Amino acid sequence: MNEKIKYCGSLAFGHRFPGNINLSTPGYIFFNVEVDKVLIEKNSSLRDRCGKIFLATDVVHLKNEFFSGRKMTNHIDDSELVIQLPDWIKQLRRSEIVDRVQKDPRSVAETLLGISFTVAREQVTEWGQANFDEPWKDLSPADRVLLYAYCHQLRHLEELTAAFHILFHQTPPKENLVVIDVGCGPFTGGLAFAGEIGSESQFDYIGIDHSQAMRSLGETLASATKHLNGVYRQWSPDISSVDWGSAPNWRPVIIIVSYLLASRTLDVETLISELEILFNKIGRGTVTILYTNSPQSEANRNFPTFRKALQDADFELRVNDEGMVKIEKQPGEIRTYKLRYALFFRPEQNILSLGGD
Repeated sequence: MNEKIKYCGSLAFGHRFPGNINLSTPGYIFFNVEVDKVLIEKNSSLRDRCGKIFLATDVVHLKNEFFSGRKMTNHIDDSELVIQLPDWIKQLRRSEIVDRVQKDPRSVAETLLGISFTVAREQVTEWGQANFDEPWKDLSPADRVLLYAYCHQLRHLEELTAAFHILFHQTPPKENLVVIDVGCGPFTGGLAFAGEIGSESQFDYIGIDHSQAMRSLGETLASATKHLNGVYRQWSPDISSVDWGSAPNWRPVIIIVSYLLASRTLDVETLISELEILFNKIGRGTVTILYTNSPQSEANRNFPTFRKALQDADFELRVNDEGMVKIEKQPGEIRTYKLRYALFFRPEQNILSLGGD
């Protein structure tokens, strides 16, 4: 009897199956497939034998000659994968967010800065959609942002850590990366990225958020730990205000778009147009856009327009999925969240613009 093995893939470009059999060209991903080990060993490339390249967005049934009739999809679920935040991020949040809220003199009788958790989440922060540079009753903009980080940031950190783990599970990120976090909040994407690739890694980080209070808390978090000494940081209220002083080159760029499309005021076409201008300032290297969001349809209402605008700008949609991620909150306590995940990619451009006409 042929031995069966279950293999859950990752979102790695050009990944390989057990036995080091290359089943895909770079950027094409295979998931949750029961593989016939004997047949795999006999055939050097199932892709060549099937005579078709299956895109990550396809859902197909391969011939029983190769698989046991199982569905092959680009699902992000992996029953063996459990995400845990690094200790240094937990300690950073404890000292700069949790303790500041809980030890504040206003936090009495199970309140947070004098209000309930429900009011903080639904009214003060408006689930992350508030104008955080405006006071709310007696709470300052800094108070509102601190409550946002207390109520919402942890889950976003966990989800982005899971997304980066999937992205870099088998293929580590290139060196000299530029990370652009659009709608960055208090450095959420930067922390998740640094936590996943290693706190000693060096990269340039551009945090973009309309709220000055958000950017200020982000810099407070980034400055409060020694684990980010190799990260150059720049904060900007909008994309057009980013000051990129280096000459254009072929540095790889990663764009984080986490929960941004849930915004009620977002102009998607303007967003893509401004990003394109910024890409040209940085250079003509590869660009990867990582999109995460709640799986709720309302939160993703702007995604079709976002996808079309990116595809019109020569980006390829490599992954478009939703699934479950497991988070270890503390030893022995594991929670499962639903996550909406998409990945766009554009290769290096052949011509490097050095400025001028």
